[in-house]
Amino acid sequence: MAALGFFFIVLPCLAIASFTCFAACRAQRHRAFKALAYVFLSAGLTCGLTPVAMVIRAATL
Repeated sequence: MAALGFFFIVLPCLAIASFTCFAACRAQRHRAFKALAYVFLSAGLTCGLTPVAMVIRAATL
């Protein structure tokens, strides 16, 4: 049950935090922050889409 809590509660929360950091870094003028923004974007997408992938995988079993 702890694994389900991690995948369906913690990962979406991390996705929200990553998208917030993406927006904050994207708003900065320095080039390094703009590059860092895409790291946060990819982390947010990974964390946000992992629960969806798990549900699709479970439905195909």
